Amino acid sequence: MRLWIGILVVAALGAVVGCSHDEPKRYHISGSVMFDGTPIPFGEILFTPDAAKKNSGPQGIAPIRDGKYDTRSSGGKGFAGGPTIIRVNGMTAQGGKTICEYEMAVDFPQADGKQDINVPKQAGAKVGKAPEI
Repeated sequence: MRLWIGILVVAALGAVVGCSHDEPKRYHISGSVMFDGTPIPFGEILFTPDAAKKNSGPQGIAPIRDGKYDTRSSGGKGFAGGPTIIRVNGMTAQGGKTICEYEMAVDFPQADGKQDINVPKQAGAKVGKAPEI
């Protein structure tokens, strides 16, 4: 009986030690997101560490809902902080038309925070003629 208890204790300790791992720190950010001064109804924002400025770590994501975003909300993930490329994909609704696609560089502190984003009119979706096949 003692043998089995000893084996279970060793196995449990091995599982705890084997399963522990250091994940990189993720910071959370929230704010409003507008296109030419109007709230973006739907979409997502990606936060990618800027490798050109020697930043690395986890990429973050936040859904856009009614002109607001938060990396803590449903489906969101915190990001690495520091120099970051933000990519905004704004849409009219879920499954709707693209309003804008915009990319900008920001140097965030390595802390939770707030950042309002105003996508300029020039970043609006381009409507063009479909290519002929």
